Amino acid sequence: MAVGVLLAAGTSSYPHTPPALVTSAPTVALAAGNDRPDNPDLETVRPVNGKTAPDPRVIMGAATTSRVVALTFDLDMDAQMAAAARAGAVWINKDALSYLEGHNIHATMFMTGMWAEIYPGVARELATNPNFEIGDHSYSHPAFHTPCYRLGGVSRTEQARQIRLAQAAIQRTTGVLPKYFRFPGGCYDRQSLDLVHAAGLIPVQWNVNSIDAFNTYPQQIVSTVLSEVKPGSMVVMHLHGGANAPATGQALRMLIPELEKRGYHFLTVSELLAAGPPIEPVGTREISEFYQPPPPAQSPPRRTTPPRWCGWVIGPHGRVWVCR
Repeated sequence: MAVGVLLAAGTSSYPHTPPALVTSAPTVALAAGNDRPDNPDLETVRPVNGKTAPDPRVIMGAATTSRVVALTFDLDMDAQMAAAARAGAVWINKDALSYLEGHNIHATMFMTGMWAEIYPGVARELATNPNFEIGDHSYSHPAFHTPCYRLGGVSRTEQARQIRLAQAAIQRTTGVLPKYFRFPGGCYDRQSLDLVHAAGLIPVQWNVNSIDAFNTYPQQIVSTVLSEVKPGSMVVMHLHGGANAPATGQALRMLIPELEKRGYHFLTVSELLAAGPPIEPVGTREISEFYQPPPPAQSPPRRTTPPRWCGWVIGPHGRVWVCR
């Protein structure tokens, strides 16, 4: 993704105001009628001399001309969210989950180990649903590389521990040992990639950000996905609901029928990779970070009376509209 402005993005510990500036690995764009990405900063991992290619460093999508897409959902949980859950807060988007289950939609759920421990019954339900695949999203959702919105970073030792704890918690709760890992906030660097691979996991990113985190406008989520989705895309969404992802269920009720009208079928990550070779960043671009600028020290005072005059004024930065 090139540097740009997002209206909303993020996961559990992201700010409650949308992040503004994003720097990450570039997104995949597939040329019509061609299974190769048209972005030179990406490559497709292919067999070499008839042999199976090595595991990709990072998966962002699949190279295919078939109208297939992987919907992936993050289930975030940190210590603050866990405390709120014990006090009665609910971090499950039951509307979104019931829609996915009722329509037999294939999807991959990246759950934190702490979320699995807080909601063991639902975690087992997800793991036993043949349409769903379970991935690892760390234990308590810290940043594996900073800056990463406003997530707090942790040491390399703690990163390795986060992976181990999550794998153990998810397997203990669901009976499933994940093979895919998603970095909290999508932020990573070379060393964190090495840690994930050393644990026997494959990092999975995305090439379509639904911007459903902290977004109360379902139509905006839908239009964002529809404008970016292509054959072989991976879409990131969130399933923990609450104030952190309030409109995902409403968005799915509009998004999935529209994608079906366009001929798309929904696959898990594993199923998508069976449909086409994985696409990943190339070369030394093994870093993804999401910068969230600090809030202003003081907000300007809110106007309490209507303006007496409005008009165009020529200033040092050109023609501007001013109300006084």
